[in-house]
Amino acid sequence: MKLLSSNFSPLKTTESNFLSRWEQLFASNSEIRIAVGYASNDSILHLKKLLELNKPKKLDLCLGMAYFDGISRTQFEALDALNSQLSADNLGSLSVVRTFPFHGKIYEFNSKTKDPVYILGSSNLSNIVPIKGLGNRNFEVDVEINGESLSEQLNKLLNVLIKDCSVLYEDIKSQIRVYENPNPLLDGRMDVTKVGIEDLLEKQAHRKNNSFEIPLKEAPKSNLNAFFGEGRVDQQGFIKPRHWYEVEIIVDQAVQRSARNYPVNVDFVVYTDDGYRFLMKTSGDYGKNLRSKDDLTILGRWIKGRMEISGALSSGEIVKISNFEKYGRSSISFIETSLQELDLETGENLSVWLMDFRAPDLVK
Repeated sequence: MKLLSSNFSPLKTTESNFLSRWEQLFASNSEIRIAVGYASNDSILHLKKLLELNKPKKLDLCLGMAYFDGISRTQFEALDALNSQLSADNLGSLSVVRTFPFHGKIYEFNSKTKDPVYILGSSNLSNIVPIKGLGNRNFEVDVEINGESLSEQLNKLLNVLIKDCSVLYEDIKSQIRVYENPNPLLDGRMDVTKVGIEDLLEKQAHRKNNSFEIPLKEAPKSNLNAFFGEGRVDQQGFIKPRHWYEVEIIVDQAVQRSARNYPVNVDFVVYTDDGYRFLMKTSGDYGKNLRSKDDLTILGRWIKGRMEISGALSSGEIVKISNFEKYGRSSISFIETSLQELDLETGENLSVWLMDFRAPDLVK
């Protein structure tokens, strides 16, 4: 038995952490069974991509709370995509507990050449997704179980839970309550600040007469579609997919050169039209690579999340021109202000910009 825990300051530990051990076990085993209460849309898509990039694998995923609590539309879209993949490739099953609310978290890894390994504890499926920066992840504690009497009990529990207490997703999805997406993708993060309306209006009052548009492009494996690009391969050959919300915008040279005071290869502060504050940066030739600082998913959650909420983009879908047309906009406005703010980490004064991605019906 081995302890797996988070490792956040000031509670630093020397134990293994859940994510690194989960990836090791996923890479070295061919059959995986998972029973969890909840699963975020990006964790479902991450799991789907792991199966695509690291074959052959068999997966049985059982969700314990979906039938009772409902799921968001983005979760529903991601589950549909995963279920289609599992069915088409005969890779396993997706099921939903209907007998009672199941809130456990059990992960089983089996290679058939050695005893199965289990992880039991507090980590929901969202913890399999790597996070950079200062996300809103909780401190979790899990236990790895291998070759003990408890393993046999967990195996029996999963067998009964999946076979006797659950229904295949395809047979029950029409009965699951699907609610419209809220917009919590940036809420609760330590590297993103939710700004009140008075503070936002004060920042907007310092806008200069200088703004420019940065077009969003249809690029199959980059820009907003980095998720569909090549994954990152480690020394053991395990391929880690890019995050669904990972975004880095490649800005055309025409914009870089013509836009007055375009921030070239610097960090800067943005305040968004819907009231968020976070750091961004540009890098590369003429500052062509535009991204949120430290964590590329911040900008991605802001752009793709808003498109998902509007119904213009389905979770896990390649972003195309048609999605921009449905949303009603294919560019982001950058507006310069006269303000500067101190970066407490570096001690530098950073310029402040306003960023707008409102759909036309929201622009007054």
